[in-house]
Amino acid sequence: MKTEVQSNFRRRPSQDDQDLRQRSALRRTLKNQGLEHIQDYRVQKLIGEGAMSRVFLAKRTGGDEENLVLKILDLRKTQSKITMKRFERESRLISSLRSRFVLRIYDHGFSGKFAFISMEYLPRGDLKQRLQFGSLKLHLALKYMFHLAYGLAVIHNVGVIHRDLKPANLMFRQDDTMVLADFGISKRIEGDDSDPDLTMLGQVLGTPHYMSPEQGQGMRVDKRADLYSSGVIMYELLTGNKPFVARTPSAIISQHLYNDIPKLPPGLHRFQPIINRLLAKEPDYRYQSAGEWIRAMKNAIGMQGNQK
Repeated sequence: MKTEVQSNFRRRPSQDDQDLRQRSALRRTLKNQGLEHIQDYRVQKLIGEGAMSRVFLAKRTGGDEENLVLKILDLRKTQSKITMKRFERESRLISSLRSRFVLRIYDHGFSGKFAFISMEYLPRGDLKQRLQFGSLKLHLALKYMFHLAYGLAVIHNVGVIHRDLKPANLMFRQDDTMVLADFGISKRIEGDDSDPDLTMLGQVLGTPHYMSPEQGQGMRVDKRADLYSSGVIMYELLTGNKPFVARTPSAIISQHLYNDIPKLPPGLHRFQPIINRLLAKEPDYRYQSAGEWIRAMKNAIGMQGNQK
């Protein structure tokens, strides 16, 4: 009887107990992999994983308790010089930028068997998550379009092309500012073409739904390719749909090359000339800078001056 009573009153594990066990298991796993500490950072938990790298929530050791993100490349798993160069370049291209509309890079380097980039933690997710249920309210769509355009103006002014603009790479700060993130395949407008390992004609890099015609053909690109991708995002923000949809990547690229630019629904016609310019097949017919796009959007909604 005593045993039965004891078993009936045995304490069930609380959520705190479960969390503690999970954290302990994570610490053991990280320690076994040599990831418990990366230079001056203490790894907290895994928050993302790609083909070549993993992304962790972390804190500085001996510093404040502010969360940050560590993107880590395991050098034991890649022998590719191209992968290493791209990983290093991701931090080098934007580490000096200080903009409200561009992800902040804190540090980068090597620690034993790993290469790492530390960057700000953006707690409010990405634009892809917000578009899962269709178009946004117009005032929010316009707000985020301006944030994207201002971010492009910043990186283009220092000679950087993003090359992989898409909703998943547009993230939100706590104050709801949308910022450009994930510069993994970015390049300088001048300079990188001298390295055939990093830039090769015929090599298609990017995401087909958001890729410019010239990028889809593996041609050299400039900042106008980013503007084309922005046009795709603008169309999706306004309508909740992608302008070109097909069952295979090659079919999507073909639509970017040959299909007519779709029309916006009634009520949004004042933005059609902007969409037409951004999604022009030939780069020469697009806006030639993010500044031109910003001015066109301000004119379309009657905004004056340098408001942001």
